[in-house]
Amino acid sequence: MPTLVYDIAIIGAGASGLQLLYELTQANPEQKILLLDSGDRSAKSWCFWENKDASCFPFLIEKSWDSMLFKTSKGESITSEINPLAYHYISSSKFFTYFFEDFIPANTHITHLNTWVSDLQELPTGVKISSKNGQIFHAKKVADSRPVKSTEANLIFQHFSGKFIEFEEPILDDTCMTLMDFSLPASTDEMAVFHYILPFSKTIALIETTVFTRSAFDKEAYEGIWQAYMDLHYASKQFKILSDENGTIPMGIPPVKKEGTIFSIGAAAGNMKASTGYAFTRMHQDAIHRAQNRTLVSPKRFHFYDKMLLKIMQKEMNKIPEVMDRLFDRVSTPLILRFLDNKTTLSEEVGLLSQLDIPLFIKHLLR
Repeated sequence: MPTLVYDIAIIGAGASGLQLLYELTQANPEQKILLLDSGDRSAKSWCFWENKDASCFPFLIEKSWDSMLFKTSKGESITSEINPLAYHYISSSKFFTYFFEDFIPANTHITHLNTWVSDLQELPTGVKISSKNGQIFHAKKVADSRPVKSTEANLIFQHFSGKFIEFEEPILDDTCMTLMDFSLPASTDEMAVFHYILPFSKTIALIETTVFTRSAFDKEAYEGIWQAYMDLHYASKQFKILSDENGTIPMGIPPVKKEGTIFSIGAAAGNMKASTGYAFTRMHQDAIHRAQNRTLVSPKRFHFYDKMLLKIMQKEMNKIPEVMDRLFDRVSTPLILRFLDNKTTLSEEVGLLSQLDIPLFIKHLLR
């Protein structure tokens, strides 16, 4: 019996793998695709901003916000309309339900298997894929979303520890999300701390403690910071906790790998913004390009900007609230969001960067 050779194998069924699966199917519904999946269905929130007329899975978006709040370390609120952008939320449960209960069963050209990949071997005819349970597969090419271990010294992590809560009274403004709130004085030389709020209704919200640090995840410490934030802002309010959300994002720039019949996708391919951790729309654009046999390339200057901010985090973490205060106070929020999305022009970037603490950035540039 001849060996079945798939047109492409995708390793990993997270945000990057499933978005690539979707776009490959839209481009050519006849190609044979193998999806190898570890079975991880841990709860996540995927959030992103984009133009309102963009099409990054609009049928899966559960909540959108047209306004965004930044609260400074002095407690001052800066609220901005972000039109023509909107900030969107997709839960991993809805995302996974759509793909595993609707999309994959409806497309018979997709073979989905739960297994761990142990080895990839490039051959003249394609790629030999070995799984930990002894199965062998063959594909013309492989998209690999498995994380690459960073070799960066002093790697910064973004840890988040949040809770979905329901207040007894309708006290929330569900038209405005909070991107960063530095009002709780919890930042130190070792970590920068802010809070992030997604109000889904007037009573239900995700309130999350976010920490930039070199240290490992510290659940007990972050629980204490979260409670201190609630005591500061909602001391007299009654609420119940619906569920938790915890996670870690490594904030670094992965090494550039030569692409061949095996190529990286997702965070391993640099599709996660190194200085923020945002990745969903970047992964989607990468999937669209790859489905059309093109490679998504970002101007190198944005890597330089990311490296500069990461250097400040590594050396002067306590400066991060001040840097963010100054940025949001002096620059319009839509422009900041386009800058973080690598979509600004060089002249816009010069104007934006001129509003920051120039001596601070020059010091780390010289280092």
